[in-house]
Amino acid sequence: MFNRRVLLSAFLATGLVAGGVAVAKTDHHHDAHALLGAKIHQNGKHEVGKIGNSTVTAEVSNNKVASMSAGNLPVRKVRSKKKMANIESDIIRVAARGEFNLAQADVYYYAYCFDTPDALECYWYPAEDVIGNYQVDVPKRTVISA
Repeated sequence: MFNRRVLLSAFLATGLVAGGVAVAKTDHHHDAHALLGAKIHQNGKHEVGKIGNSTVTAEVSNNKVASMSAGNLPVRKVRSKKKMANIESDIIRVAARGEFNLAQADVYYYAYCFDTPDALECYWYPAEDVIGNYQVDVPKRTVISA
């Protein structure tokens, strides 16, 4: 016959083991510039991809992305100096005689990130494709809280 203490101890031990296991979310980075393609020159909402059953759409206005949405998923805008997706960068070719100096400028990439229960889906654009500046840098983390 089970004693209440044994049953309670077994219940608590199971809860500690199950509660102590944390599942880390994975990050998925997409080159939204390539996914949008020539549609960036057409005003309106354009489908960029899918996250589960939700369709990811980009709203384009005057050759720039104004906003993105994916059903009811929460969205946040982020920026980074690090190239997170395979976005092609412009190459500058220089022909010069004698001495010349190149100045480095800060290059930012902008993204719309959607938080799903098991992943963080980010759609990245170069700075010239996005309206406005973002104030939030990409968070440095290993686990995202729900």
